Amino acid sequence: MQVTRFLFPVLFLGLVIGCTKQKITYAKIEGNALGTTYHIVYSDKIEGLERAVDSILTGFNHALSTYQTNSMITAFNTNSNEIWNNPEDLKFAKNDMILFGRMVQQSKLIWQQTNGAFDPAAASLFEYYNQCKKQGVLMDTVKTKNILLHCGMAKIYIDESGFPSKIDTLTTLNFNAIAKGFFVDILAEYLENEGVENYMVEVGGEVRTKGKNQQQQVWQIGVNRPLVGASATDYFEVIGLETNAMATSGNYQNFYFVDSVLIGHTIDPRTGKPVISDLKSATVVHKSCAVADAYATACMVLGYEKSKQLIEQNNELSAYFIIEKNGKLEGVFVD
Repeated sequence: MQVTRFLFPVLFLGLVIGCTKQKITYAKIEGNALGTTYHIVYSDKIEGLERAVDSILTGFNHALSTYQTNSMITAFNTNSNEIWNNPEDLKFAKNDMILFGRMVQQSKLIWQQTNGAFDPAAASLFEYYNQCKKQGVLMDTVKTKNILLHCGMAKIYIDESGFPSKIDTLTTLNFNAIAKGFFVDILAEYLENEGVENYMVEVGGEVRTKGKNQQQQVWQIGVNRPLVGASATDYFEVIGLETNAMATSGNYQNFYFVDSVLIGHTIDPRTGKPVISDLKSATVVHKSCAVADAYATACMVLGYEKSKQLIEQNNELSAYFIIEKNGKLEGVFVD
């Protein structure tokens, strides 16, 4: 399912370490995107890459940002077509259709594959959780059940024109649990179209790589230790990643307490209930960062045993789980 994306414990490691003679020159750019930061390290410098990233980000937000009142997803959620009355917004229409359509189709497929544990169409449920968290109160059972009536990717379908539509006008979407991974994929696709043979793209901890780093080794990606207060460079494990993508989700930050009872921030979209389990961090590897991102979220809903089964059943996925056993953290690789 969908963890309301508050965290994201993965940070990248090993951009350019040491000084050795290399035939290939690597460049690095960084900046802000999607409420977090991005870093790109790549061979064969591209002129104007920062401007290209800014342009891609503008189009991405216009299609998928719930914070923009003039985005396609906002129009979809509010059942409005007003943005197309503005010529400036109309310029984004083709790009919006492509990105929004890709997101819905990808999300619906993963929703099916995870038996609803990943569900961007539970946006109203996650919004209600956030309200309760701010107020420091429990989610009301009756209100939660009423909200769930309007949730679920089953209420989203692709119409005859090939565009996503709703069965229920009260259903809303939020792609927070897959958007960073999707943005990573789009940036990686741009680099590949430009002929870049070696790169690492990281957005808010979600990563996709190709080829080798400047030391001509596989890219080394750190998985943060899932403990409150752990530093950004406190890695529990370092994973070698070559021409693949990786995303991590966790359940050890952003919880809250009500009368000394801990309320986790992972919400099961099928039941509307917060989830606390022995699975503290789920790192998923796949060729697509969007897929890895969504599956990492689903794993935090399912818990360790069901997540292990989910990964083992799909030969395109592998994972690294950090679980808590007898008060100690333990890492487990699953193929």
